[in-house]
Amino acid sequence: MIIHQPERGYRFSIDSVVLAGFAAPFCRGAVLDLGTGCGVLLLLLYRLAPAMRAGTGVDLQEGLLDCARRNFRDHSPEGRLVAVPGDFRGALPGVEPGSFDLVVSNPPYGRAGHGRRNPDAGKETARHEVTCDLPDLFGAASRFLSADGRFAFILPYPRLPEIGPCAAKEAMRVEFVRVVHPRDGAPPSRGLCCAVRGGGGTPRLLPPLFLHDGPGKYAPEVERICRLLRAG
Repeated sequence: MIIHQPERGYRFSIDSVVLAGFAAPFCRGAVLDLGTGCGVLLLLLYRLAPAMRAGTGVDLQEGLLDCARRNFRDHSPEGRLVAVPGDFRGALPGVEPGSFDLVVSNPPYGRAGHGRRNPDAGKETARHEVTCDLPDLFGAASRFLSADGRFAFILPYPRLPEIGPCAAKEAMRVEFVRVVHPRDGAPPSRGLCCAVRGGGGTPRLLPPLFLHDGPGKYAPEVERICRLLRAG
C-alpha cells in the first residue's frame, strides 16, 4: 500500500503498525477508529482481518481526513472504509451509538500541560491531549461499542495505571495487556490494551512485544505488518 499523508505536520508512526497487529485477532464486523489521522490503522486492519466488514475513521483535522479519504479510495474501492469529520466526544452524523464491534484508537499520548508544546498545531492536536483526554476516549468507546464489542488502543507505558479508573467509570474492564519494548533488555515504552464491558478481574498479560531484532531491523512479527506498507 502507498499511504498518502501530509507533507508537513503529523505523520503516522510504528504505534499504528503494532496496534493493528494487536487488534487484528479481535477485529470483526464494523470497526470505528477514534482519531484516524490518515487512516493507516483501518487500512492495516482491512488487510489483516478478513472478518472486518466495514470501517469508519473519525478525526477533527480536515487535512488528515482528506488523506484518509484518498487512502480509502485507493485501497478499498468498494467503499467499505469511510472518513467522517467530527468531535467524537459528542454525536457524530451517520455514526450510530452501540453499532461497532471493535473500537480502536492510537490517541494523543501526552497529557495536556505536560512537556513542551509543539509549534505545529496538527502535531500538537495529534500528540497531546488538547481536544480530548483519556476519560473522553473511554467515554466515546463505550458509547459507540456494541454490547459485546471490544476497545483496543495503545498508550505510553507510564500511563497504564490510568486505564483502570477510566474503564471502571464506563462499566468496562481491561481484558488483555501486552507490553512493548524497543528491544530485548530495554525498558518498556508502550502498552497495548483491550477492554470490554462489565465485570472485574485481573487483565491477562500477554507475552511482551520487542520491536527490534537487531540494529535497524524490526522483529519478524512487526516486519510482517510493515511489508504491507512497502513496495516489492
